[in-house]
Amino acid sequence: MVVFNNPGYYHALDRTFSAEEYGPELPHELEDGTTWQTELGPKDIGTSANPMQNQVQALQAKIREGASRVELEFPGAGKGSSQAPTPESYGFKERQDIRELAKATGIKTSTHATFNKMGFSGFDPQRGFNDEARYQNLKELRKAIEFAAEATTGGAVVFHTGEFQRPISDFWGNGTQGPQPADAKFHGYEEEEKRATHYMVDDRTGEFVSAIRKDKRLYRPKYMRAQDLCPDKVGEYDKRKGATLDASDYVDMNHEWIDERDKTRLFERVPEWNKDQTKFETEEYDWDRIVQETNRYNGEHGTNLRPEQMFVQIETENQILQAKGHSLFYAHRYNDLDFQEKQIKEALHFYRGIDKNLPAEEKWKLMTQRGLLYGRAAQYTGSEDESIPDLLARELKDIQDQMRHTHEASSAADAQAREREELLDHMKPVHEYGVKQSTEGLGRAGLYAYEQTQKNKNKLEDPVYVAPENWQAQMYGGHPDELIELVQKGRKEMVHELQDKYGKSEGEAKKLAAQHIKSTIDIGHLNLWRQHFVAKKGESEESRSKRFNEWAIAKTKDMIKAGVVGHVHIADNLGWDDEHLTPGEGNAPIREFVKELEKAGYKDFIVEPGSFNPMRALPDSWKYFGSPIYSAGTPQFRPAGEFREAHFGYAGPSLYVVGAYSPSNDWKLWSEVPME
Repeated sequence: MVVFNNPGYYHALDRTFSAEEYGPELPHELEDGTTWQTELGPKDIGTSANPMQNQVQALQAKIREGASRVELEFPGAGKGSSQAPTPESYGFKERQDIRELAKATGIKTSTHATFNKMGFSGFDPQRGFNDEARYQNLKELRKAIEFAAEATTGGAVVFHTGEFQRPISDFWGNGTQGPQPADAKFHGYEEEEKRATHYMVDDRTGEFVSAIRKDKRLYRPKYMRAQDLCPDKVGEYDKRKGATLDASDYVDMNHEWIDERDKTRLFERVPEWNKDQTKFETEEYDWDRIVQETNRYNGEHGTNLRPEQMFVQIETENQILQAKGHSLFYAHRYNDLDFQEKQIKEALHFYRGIDKNLPAEEKWKLMTQRGLLYGRAAQYTGSEDESIPDLLARELKDIQDQMRHTHEASSAADAQAREREELLDHMKPVHEYGVKQSTEGLGRAGLYAYEQTQKNKNKLEDPVYVAPENWQAQMYGGHPDELIELVQKGRKEMVHELQDKYGKSEGEAKKLAAQHIKSTIDIGHLNLWRQHFVAKKGESEESRSKRFNEWAIAKTKDMIKAGVVGHVHIADNLGWDDEHLTPGEGNAPIREFVKELEKAGYKDFIVEPGSFNPMRALPDSWKYFGSPIYSAGTPQFRPAGEFREAHFGYAGPSLYVVGAYSPSNDWKLWSEVPME
């Protein structure tokens, strides 16, 4: 607990009141007339060290400010520099200095891994998911975990989430996901619901295979159904189906049922022919119709496809059909070419076997009588300068060239069709693939935190744990429900790792996973969802703001209830960007947020200063919460804010001036009015 000596100090030159008036009882009255009652004080509300400064010196500076909790921060990645140090910028000696300094002063420490990396999935917005990128991110996190285990008293190692992009409106726009209130709707921008982009990846490589804009139109052949081709068989038993044929079932030209899930028979569906316009009919699909088709497909087949999957499935089916069509076209010509090649080879062989003394005209007649000429050679009149063998050889080469072209074109089309058919089985929405990648990465990081804790357990006061932090609203992990999912699934992955690698029982593994994987909830980052919060029709800004605050607190309660909160960041902003204003200077519902966490027993809060408030963020935060400073002297209680203003800020002018502070008689005001 921080105690300032002689808190009853008072001097008449300070713009304050008598010492006897420094004794308000809890609850503390706030500026707006409401009351705030808290038992949190400087021992509970700490701050982060200056990331651009040597962290030994930065820690010393924060201790002198009165901080009882300090978060060490590292902006760099890879090889550190003076402007962007990393945990590896500090060797064993400096790590020992940090630990001994913390123990000597009795402060708690935590660690913030690099700001230059984020996410456990290895997401690359240009290519998709990349194992090398994931390795680099996890490497930076491991460096921070090692630092925390060797240089601090233990606790959180914070790492920003940023797992993959997903449209806010499609995931959090309808107000129905999880325990979210039905009227809490979000969008990334006003037109996002109609124009958002979805990504599909190949689960074998993690690479993007398609980017789908919701305002794009898609076309597919209009396939005929049983009711169109064989209405008389509707209701009858079909052997392939193993049930009666429905009117809406696909059938082939033989009127046999086609399973639309069987990609090998997609080409057997019969498109509708428009004989008047000499073309096959097509159907247009906009996003709404894609959604309808997805719902129909899921309902009939018990699947759980998302609309973007259905979109790419139809698009890929068209590509398969086009490839198969090309292959069939070239294959159809192949039989004719094969017949011609055999005829010409036989003619050439026969000609060369005829007696050399036989006149050319006679040879030609013999070949004609035997029917050995085919193609252009059959029109040979004998009047050309080119000899018959040369003509036949040229004809043979031409046919063989055509056959080679058919081989290449047809086989390439077949290969393309096969490739796209296999892709149908491996296309996954970015969310499905990304969550798997993220939770696997988090599980590995949690295991490393456990291993480093065991290695340094005689030096640590608390276990080291990985604490993913909610960050950008545009990226998965930014929403509280996503952070809950990430932590819970990451713990499951760590349980498997502990069982496989160390033979832990399931119960012991679960306990360890809960110890070493938690989350950091940042109220400033949560407040960035304010800009995406959709107002009701005709709603005032005051009402919208109130509803958003209620949503933010409800989500905080959900995280507490889920048991995933381990660490807390406090910073304010105006709902647009993460400016790290001092608490109370923005519109984030910080007091309500802290109240819920305090009620649940949390006492680990880090105030994060910004660019323009590094020296005042912590003491002003104590004032904002009405945090008391206690001592054994009189008075027993004194608000932190008044203490700071009286002794550090000198916020008000003095009541009178004496001695050396008094100006000389020669000094005059601009108005020439004498001072009294």
